[in-house]
Amino acid sequence: MCSRLLGIRTVKLFPLFSIGLLGLIFTTSGAAIATPEIASGDRRLGTDLEGCLLRVDTYIDTLDIQILRGEIDRTGYFNDGAFRILCYPDPYAEDETSLAVIFAAHDSDPEVAATFVQVALNNLAEQP
Repeated sequence: MCSRLLGIRTVKLFPLFSIGLLGLIFTTSGAAIATPEIASGDRRLGTDLEGCLLRVDTYIDTLDIQILRGEIDRTGYFNDGAFRILCYPDPYAEDETSLAVIFAAHDSDPEVAATFVQVALNNLAEQP
């Protein structure tokens, strides 16, 4: 009799448990899905690959942040976002012109990332 009664209680509680568990899954998975949007842009620079990296380093030095330096890229981190600037040989140019490609993300405002990309590209293009 007790086991039958226990079985009935378990059956009655199971739907409530299932609904609660399902709600928890949807709540936590929503946070995992909410990722920052990434802004990107590129520009041809009138310099070779080493010149591109030098321009990127000069620009990043004005930001006063920590960066990681790779062979062809620089990655920087802010409190609320991150960026990566890559320098490639321009595949469509006849000379050794480089191409700067920038990716930036901001935790809460995609416009901040888009503005950063445009400002950085303009700065790289204007450097001698």
